[in-house]
Amino acid sequence: MRMSPDRKRAGSPRPMEVWNANVYFDDNSGAKNRPVIVLEKRGDDYTVFMVTSHGHRPETDIRLMDPYEVMLDKTSTVRTDRPFKLPASKFNYKLGDLCDDDAAIVEAIFSRIRETRSYRRGSY
Repeated sequence: MRMSPDRKRAGSPRPMEVWNANVYFDDNSGAKNRPVIVLEKRGDDYTVFMVTSHGHRPETDIRLMDPYEVMLDKTSTVRTDRPFKLPASKFNYKLGDLCDDDAAIVEAIFSRIRETRSYRRGSY
């Protein structure tokens, strides 16, 4: 049984959850509702990876092993090349939690990003 978006909205985003959020395009020309993976809360914002239906960068994008766990289709790709910040107001509703295998891969990639100078300075 699927939960209504209003019921899933309860609570704050937590790491390794997938949420529907309003995300700006790379060139800031507009925005679109799309899935994001919550990585951490940092200050007033959340750090997230964007999930897309097709990969742009094969050298850094990863395909989710179990997208059905979070109500996505089998072509779901995580853009790990660019974490970004979202305020809580941009989150619409929770889609689900990543399966253990997907969470382990995302956490491993994020741990390497977290060690970079630009991430520590907050300039991402």
